[in-house]
This record gives sequence, structure tokens and C-alpha cells, in this order.
Amino acid sequence: MTQIRRESSALRPLPRLDALPDEVIQAILQQLDALTLITISTVSRHFQAVANEQLIWKDLLLQNFRFWDDKHELSKKVGDPSFHDWKDLYAVRHTSNVATRRAVQYMIDEPVGRLAKAQDALEYGYGIKDVLLELNKDASLTDCVLAQRYWSQMVLACLNRSVALDQWTRIRYRTDIANPTETALACLDMFVLGPTVEGDINDTFRRLDEMVDAVRAGTPDLDDQTPRQKAIAIAEFLRAKKWVGIDEDRDYYSIENQFLGLALRSPHRNSLPLISCVIYSYVCRAFGLRAQPCSYPMHVHAVVQPPLPSSPTDPQLDLDNRPLPPDHSTDPFNPDKEQPSDLTHLYIDPFNSATPSTLSRMQSQLQFTAPNATQTQRVMYLLPASHRSLLIRSAHNIIRSVQSTPFDAAHRQQTSDTHNTVDISIYDAAYAALFALVMFPSSAQGLASSLSDLRQHYAHHYIEDLRNYTNHILPLTTGLGAFGGDRGVTDPLVKLIRDEDNTPKKAKRRSELRASGPTTNGEAEAEESGSDIRFRVGTVFRHRRQGYVAVVYGWDGKCEMEERWILGNGVDRLPKGRGQPFYNAFVDDRSTRYVAQENIVPLRPDEFSAEDAERTFPAEIGKWFRRYDSQTARFVSNVRDEYPED
Repeated sequence: MTQIRRESSALRPLPRLDALPDEVIQAILQQLDALTLITISTVSRHFQAVANEQLIWKDLLLQNFRFWDDKHELSKKVGDPSFHDWKDLYAVRHTSNVATRRAVQYMIDEPVGRLAKAQDALEYGYGIKDVLLELNKDASLTDCVLAQRYWSQMVLACLNRSVALDQWTRIRYRTDIANPTETALACLDMFVLGPTVEGDINDTFRRLDEMVDAVRAGTPDLDDQTPRQKAIAIAEFLRAKKWVGIDEDRDYYSIENQFLGLALRSPHRNSLPLISCVIYSYVCRAFGLRAQPCSYPMHVHAVVQPPLPSSPTDPQLDLDNRPLPPDHSTDPFNPDKEQPSDLTHLYIDPFNSATPSTLSRMQSQLQFTAPNATQTQRVMYLLPASHRSLLIRSAHNIIRSVQSTPFDAAHRQQTSDTHNTVDISIYDAAYAALFALVMFPSSAQGLASSLSDLRQHYAHHYIEDLRNYTNHILPLTTGLGAFGGDRGVTDPLVKLIRDEDNTPKKAKRRSELRASGPTTNGEAEAEESGSDIRFRVGTVFRHRRQGYVAVVYGWDGKCEMEERWILGNGVDRLPKGRGQPFYNAFVDDRSTRYVAQENIVPLRPDEFSAEDAERTFPAEIGKWFRRYDSQTARFVSNVRDEYPED
């Protein structure tokens, strides 16, 4: 019997990956991350050649990076088959992310030079939003939860504002910007945008385009209708979907109704008449109509006009697709400024109704809403408004809404429903409006007034916005002696902020609270009552009389406020008066209080959890504290050399 000798499996040659066709190897490498791909490219020249295939790096680039700065011109490169530098572009993005991570870590660790580091990171552009969102999301996995969350959110907020200001600058000086009204209003949203993927300018236009697609799908015969029929049908569709207007149970003057992006993102799409008209006009233009809000006093309307002829030889048609009479006056060089006419101008208030108003009715209403207006002004009220005037009007609406907010709710206005919670900082909203009024002033006097308010707002709440302030505001102050400066070189406020940022914090020890020398009346009272500093930095407490929860971040041995504040707050009527210790405390992420020791009731660990800490103090205290210690109901200090324990 013949025996068949079998070759031992141990002697068989192992299959080699590089023996596969290059196309198969590339398909395998496409499943790897960038670091592994680079490691494999060092194995051999063959793998190096395959791993450097640009399509692999293009896929990695588009998968790993969502946000892009305009300077990279990504959409142009994606559509250009001759572009082959995808790996180099990936390296650029990776380098900017690494630098941003290091900058945020530096701001967490070091108490000086933080603003300079933030400015360095912002120079990389909008692309670093990817890594900032990641740092904010992963903060809970680190020991510096609050600090990492605060500094990443701070840089992200500055970045969002920077994008908005760049867009406003383009709109201000260029005339070739597409959809300038929608872009200008979407920039306001960038000031109130939190650490979220959605809500930026691109997302706002994406939602507007989705609305257009929904109208097209819901009214398939729309393209066959006359301009008048289109305008009415679009208004009916948007109102039926409740995508314009405000629900009856909602507050008309609520802050979130003032912002285009917020109105598009909220489940109920609530918006003021101006925002409703902007949304309606955008949809109308997508179907070939000329549409824009007009500056009608008291209540904004949308004015819809038929499309212009496709060629100079074609006749101009009216709203019913009939040729205009020969005596109808038109301006081919400025068609949006032609005299209002029932044949070419249709007025619709989508906020209230889909039924159009006639020109005669609009004119008669002006007799009551603007009785002192000149004939020229009345004509202008009925013509399409410029993006500049609509942005100014929206900014004034925001300021009026902020000013009407009750004092107790002045920090943060919240609107909750079953699907969404809108959480808007009143300070951020006012900051957006003031920036808009400075970038697009209505007059020299208006510029000076808005600039004064903006400067005060910046100094009190937004000193981290140094780059935006110096790049966009100081150049506008030329000739205004009270504010003058040349891009921050000589401006006293900017110099003060930079010096403060570069000055190490001086330790304030408890033993130094009672310096040697003559004692003041307050110190004598403190010694007589045996009072001393009882609470440490990071202590969470409830105010004995007012009931709010706060956290200590500093103290004084006695009340150090000015006499007017002491008298106004009735400090001397307290049982222990002004001689007792007073504590600096955060009430939420921007509001602070100066609290007498006798009014502090420290909370026990079982009364205040880590979840309570994150909900009550979401951001600002990250500048002072790294994390919350649930065992002691105390926040752990971030700046180690400030307020140390003896």
C-alpha cells in the first residue's frame, strides 16, 4: 500500500499580505486609523507606496474632521480631481488639533498667559472646533472636569464669535455674498451657540434647504403656478407646518424667538415676524421668486416680486404671468427699487396669515403706523429692505428683549418643553446685538453709543475675547478719541487686560488677613465677636435668607466694598455688621455675590451631588476649580497658588 506523504503545516509558507493585489491591500488599509496607517507605511517600500494612496487619506480626512475653515477651500478641493495633497492636508489638521489640545491643557495648568494661548489656538481657524467639542465631551473622563470644560468652552465661544465677525466683515465690504440677509442673521446665532455640533451658519442654511425640499415635496405642482399662486401656497404650507409664527402659549418677547438658527432648530419653530419673513423669503427665492422682508414699521412684512426676464429681449411679467403694460416703469439696473405696484409687489405677513395684503391697504396703514413719515420714507417702507437694515432692526429687538427681562432672570433665560430646552445667556444675546450695531452702525452717534456699551460689556464679561475685540472693533474706533487705539497697541483697556493675563496671581493666605498695625473698627468688631474665616475656598453653601446655592472662591477679613454698597445693602443692620468676614461666591456660571459669613449655611455631601454641581455651575467656575469632591461637598481649586491653605 502506497503511503502519501503529507507536508507538515509548519513547513508551509505563511500567506503574505503584500502578495495580495494593491487594490485589495488598499481596501484593507481603509479600515485603519491614521496612526496605524502611518505605522504600516514604515514596514516596507511596498506598503509605503500603498499607504500613501491619496484616496485613502481623503476618506480619512472627511471621516475624522467635520468642521473646516474657509481658508482650506474644502468643497473646491473635493470637486477637483487633480488635487492630490490629501495626506498633507490631513497633517495640517492633525497638527492644529494637537496644538489646540496643548493650549487648553496649558490654560488648565498655568494661571498666566492664558489669553495668549487662546489666541494662538484661534489662529488655526474654524477647524479646531472638532477638537474643542471633543475636549468638552471628554472632560468628565479626566481629573480636571470643570477646568477642561470651562477652557474648551471658552475657546469655542471665542471661535464661534470669530467666524461670525469674519462673515459680517465680508458682508460689510463685499457685494457678491450669496443670501446676505440670512447670513447676517445667522451670525447672531454664533454668539449664543453652546458646545454643540449643530447651530452654526452652515447648519442654518442646511435647515433652510430642508424646508425648501419639504415645500417642494408637499406641493409638487408649485413650479407650474403663477408667482402670486406660488407666494400664497408657500405661506400656506409654512403656516400649516407651524414653521413660522409663534404658538399661542409661548412668550412673544422670549429671547430664542429673535434668532434665525434657534427658530429653525427648536421643535416648535417659534419666531418673531422679522425672522418668519426671512424664512418665508428664502423659500420663495428657491422657487424663482424675488422675495425679501420690507422695513414696514411696527410689523415686518415680506414683499414678493415676479422673477426678472431671463434675457433682455424677454418681456417683464407681472404676478399673474401677464406682460406688464408699456407704461409700467421699471429700473433694469436696480429692479428691487422699482416703484411699488399691485402688478409687481405682493405683501404677505406669514407670521399671521397666508392671505396677501394689497398695496393700497399697506399704504393706508402707514397713515396710522407712521403718520409723520415723508412720502419718500413711505415708499421705502414698501420696498425690499437691505440686509444691513434688517440686521440692525433684529439687534434692537434683541436688546429690547434683554432689557425687558426681569432682574432675577437677567443671567439666563430658559424655555423648556417636552422635546427641547433652550438655554440662552442674556449676556451673550446682548453681546451679539451690540457687536452687530458696532459693525453696522446706523449713524456716527449710534456707533459711539453702541461702542461704549460694547466696551463695557467686553470689559466685564468677555475679556477672553481679546482677539476679536482687537481685530474687529479697534479698527472702527479711528477718530473716536474716547475709545481710540491702533489694534490694541495703545488701547488702555487692551493693555490692562494683557498685563493682567501675564501677571502671576499673588497668594492670599489666611494669616495675612489681619496685617500688623492699627486695627480698623471692623477688625476690632471681628476680634470682639471672636469671628474668623470659617469656610474654605470651594465650599458649597446655601444663603441663609435668600436660599440660592453658591460656591466660595475668595474672601475678605471684613467687608471691603465701597461705602455706597454697604449702605445700599444694609450691611450695618446685620447682627455682626461689616466687621465679619465676607466671601466672594459664584451663584451660577457668570453671576457672583459678596456674602456675609453669618448668611452662609454650608451644604453636606448628601445635600449636593456631582450632578447638582454640573447643573448649577456649568462653566464659569472651571476657571477657578478643577472638579467637585462629592465626599466633602467642596470644589477642588484649579489655581493652586491662589488662596492656598495655611
